[in-house]
Formats: sequence, structure tokens, C-alpha cells
Amino acid sequence: MSTSTRDLRNRRDRSRSPTNHSHIHRSRSPRSHHHHISSKRSKPSAPVPLPFQAPRLSKHDFEEYKPIFGLYLDIQKHKVIEELPEEEVKGRWKSFLGKWNRGDLAEGWYDPSTLQKAQRSAASASSNAEPERRLRGSPQYGSPAGTEDSSEEDVVGPTLPGQDDSNRRSNERAGPAIPNLQDLELRRELNHEDSLAHRQTLRHERLFDRKLQKAHLDDLLPRAEPGSKDRILEKKHEKADSNRAFASAKTEAGGVEDIHENDLLGGEDGIEGFKKQRKEMERKKNEREIRKEEILRARNEEREERMREYRAKEEKTMAGLVALARARFG
Repeated sequence: MSTSTRDLRNRRDRSRSPTNHSHIHRSRSPRSHHHHISSKRSKPSAPVPLPFQAPRLSKHDFEEYKPIFGLYLDIQKHKVIEELPEEEVKGRWKSFLGKWNRGDLAEGWYDPSTLQKAQRSAASASSNAEPERRLRGSPQYGSPAGTEDSSEEDVVGPTLPGQDDSNRRSNERAGPAIPNLQDLELRRELNHEDSLAHRQTLRHERLFDRKLQKAHLDDLLPRAEPGSKDRILEKKHEKADSNRAFASAKTEAGGVEDIHENDLLGGEDGIEGFKKQRKEMERKKNEREIRKEEILRARNEEREERMREYRAKEEKTMAGLVALARARFG
């Protein structure tokens, strides 16, 4: 019995697959696992050399490279760094660092002369803006004509947005401005309010006059005895007066106006009345035409203002591109 049992065990051992055992052994080997992970790791790439042997920037170089960063935002993104919130400035500075260190920017940005020109431009702009803020609102008399030309020659680089607006406003002709649509709408509202107030005043004056006349009549002619025929007639007259007052108040509040008897039955003036109506129609027509001309003039002025802003922005962009080309090609 022991011999047969030993033979069965030997057969079972020979029937087992050696590949499974070796696979399990290989999968548990720490050396093979380490080799498998290390093969997946990519070799670190060598840093790309930057043009003009420019240094690589970090987030701590913001203050030193802020002028050239502001020039980059102005020319490439049409953004003014002083007008952006702090969070957006940080995000754009991070993107600028990535492009700078990868060498994705044009070669002119890496030129040291570009950084020096941007720093001089920022320094001169800040020095010119400081006395302007101190002297704003006070007129200067007797200033020499060459002062403005000399200050413009000292500025290096593209002009600031505020300088373009101030130069354009100084070159514009002084005089009354053309009213826009908002001004016309405000004027119509004011005229409507004035007319309503005038009607309300007339109504109060008319009511006060009627009460005063009624008081005088009561003083001159005392009321009849209650229940008499004269007293009944007086009540009818008072009721008719109150109805007329109510109708006039309704008309002034926007109801249907009373039609004149001459319009219903025909007046005695004839041709003269027709001429008056003709003149009134011509006057209303002229008022409509004048109002239409004012609206068209206001729309044209708004369109011209948008065109001036677009041209100023385009000139500013071209000036920045020219400055960049000069800095790059000399």
C-alpha cells in the first residue's frame, strides 16, 4: 500500500504545469517588479536654451520683469496691467513664465535691450503721471509750447491708454456737444413732467376760483328756504357745476377732450379757421421732423465716437507692434 501511494504522488507532481509555478515566482520577485516600474519612467528632458542667453524666470522675478510683462499684455492680449485684478495678474504671470521658460515667445522679448526700454518707459510714464495727478483741475497759463513736444520725445515705447484719450480730447474742438439719445429722452421726460405740473396747477387755480366765486354769490344772494322751488333749482345748478368739474378733471387726467362747437356745427370764421388748422398741422410736422433730426444726429455722433475709439485702439496696437519690431530688428 505504501508503494502505490508513493507512485500516485509522483504522477501528480509530474502532471503539474511548471509554467504556473515559474510565473508565480517571477510575479513575486521584487527585482523584476522594480525593473518593470523603472522602464516606464521617462528620462528627464534637457532644458531648452533661451535666445540671447536669457535667464529662466520664477514667480519671484515679477517686480523686475513687470514692465516687460505689462508690455506683453498690452501688445499681445490688449490688456492694461493696472486695470486687471490681482488674481488675473497672477494667472497671466504664471502663463507668461511657462511660455518664457519653454522659449515659445518671439526672440525680441528675450533681448536685454527690450527689458531696459520697457523699464525706462514705465519709469518715465510714472514720473509724468505723478505731477499730472497733483496739478489736475488747476489751469496752467503761459506754459511754453515746446514743453509738450519734449515730454512726448522722452517717452519710450507704446503710449498709455490714458494719454491717447487726453490727446484726443485736447485736439477736439471746444463747443456745445451734440446731445445723445439719453439726453433727448431725458429732455422729453422733463417736458412731459412740466406739462403735467402746469395742468395740475391750472386745475387747482380753477377750483379755487370757483370756490371763491361761490362764496361771493352766497354773500350777495342768500340761499332760498329749504324745500322751496328756488332751493330745488339751486341744487340742480350745484349738481350741474359738480358734474362739469368732474368731466374737466377727467379730461385733464387723460380722458376724452370736449369737442368745440365750431368743430361740430361749423364756425363763422371759415377760411380763417382752416388756415389756423393748417398752420397748427405744419407746426406739429416741423416738431416731428426736428425731433427726428435730433435722433439721427445723436446716432451719428455715437457711431463716430465708436469709430474714434476703434481707430485709437488700432493706432495704439500698431505703435506697440512697431516698437516691438524696432526692439527686435534694431
